[in-house]
Amino acid sequence: MLNVGRTNETGHMSIGKGVSVERRSAVVPGVRVLRQLCLLFAVGVVAVPDVASAQAVACKPTVTGRVDTFPLASDIFHNTRMLRVWLPPGFDPLRKYPVLYILDGASAFDACTAFKHEEMRADETLTELIASGRIPPIIAVGVDNGSDATGNVDDGALRAREFLPFADPTYPKSLVPLGAAFPTFLEKEVMPAIAARYPVGIGPDHTALWGASYGGVAALYVLLGRPDLFGAGIVESPALQVGNGQLLRDTTSLVIAPARLAIGVGTAEVTDVPDATAVNKQIVRAVQQLVQNLKAAFVSGRVQLTVTPNGRHDTPTFGRRFQAGLLFLYGPQ
Repeated sequence: MLNVGRTNETGHMSIGKGVSVERRSAVVPGVRVLRQLCLLFAVGVVAVPDVASAQAVACKPTVTGRVDTFPLASDIFHNTRMLRVWLPPGFDPLRKYPVLYILDGASAFDACTAFKHEEMRADETLTELIASGRIPPIIAVGVDNGSDATGNVDDGALRAREFLPFADPTYPKSLVPLGAAFPTFLEKEVMPAIAARYPVGIGPDHTALWGASYGGVAALYVLLGRPDLFGAGIVESPALQVGNGQLLRDTTSLVIAPARLAIGVGTAEVTDVPDATAVNKQIVRAVQQLVQNLKAAFVSGRVQLTVTPNGRHDTPTFGRRFQAGLLFLYGPQ
C-alpha cells in the first residue's frame, strides 16, 4: 500500500494522506507532496485552460496514416466527445481487424490536439510494427476524455470523475466519481459506434484497451470487471491511490485475471517534490504489488511489467513504452 501524505493545490498527483504536521515527517513525504501528486494524475494528459489557448494557434498535424474523426454523443455522461479512428496501412474494408481502444485519445495521434502538444505517437509506432510484420494490422480508436468534451475548462475534473470508479481522497473534484458507468459507456456507446462504421472483430479475443494515469485506473477497472468485452490491455502508471488502494484490494484473491496485460511505470514519475526518490519507490512498489496480485489469480493470465529507468508521468514516456505493450499483446506468443 502506498504510504505517503498529501500536498497543496499547486502540485501534481496524490498517493495517501498524512494526519498532522508532526506525522508528515514519518510518512513519505507529507501532506504538501500528495496534493502535487494528485494534480499530476488529474491533469497529466488533459489540456488546462492556458494550454488550450495555446493549442488554438495554427498547428501542423503530425498524423501518420489515416485517422477518421467523428463526434459521439453520450446519454450516459451527457456530453459529446470525439472518437479518433486510426486505420492500418493497406486497410481493407472487407476484412476484420482486432481493435485497440485508447483512452485520452486526443493525445494519441496528433500533436495539435495533444496535451502540451506532446503526442503519444501511437500512429507512428503502430505503422512501424505493422509494416515490419512484428504485429498484425489492427484498428486503434482514440476516445477523448470528459474534460476534452467540455473544451478543457475544468482543470481535468470531469476526466477524473468519468475515469474513476472510486474517489481519490486527496483530490476533492473526484469525490463524486462516475467511473462505475465507464464499462457501460464503452459497451453501449463507443463500441457499437465503431462496429457500425468499421470492420472490427467482436469479442474479447479481438478487443483490447489502453489507459494511463487516471485512465489507467479506468482501463484496469474495465479489464477486471468485463472480461467478456476486453481480453487484453495496456495500463500505464495507474493511480493506485484511488479508493485508498481499492484496486490493490480488488486484485487480492482475484478469480479471473485479464488474459494479457502489459503494465508500465517509471522510476521518476515525479521529480519536483520533496523526497521524490522515496515517493517514486513507493509508486513502483505499488505497481509491483498489483502485478503479483494478478499473477496469483485463480485463473491467471499473462502479465508483463515494464519499469522504465527515469521514466516520468507524461505522454511521451507512455508513448515510448507503447511498442513493448503492443508486442506483448499482438506479437508472436
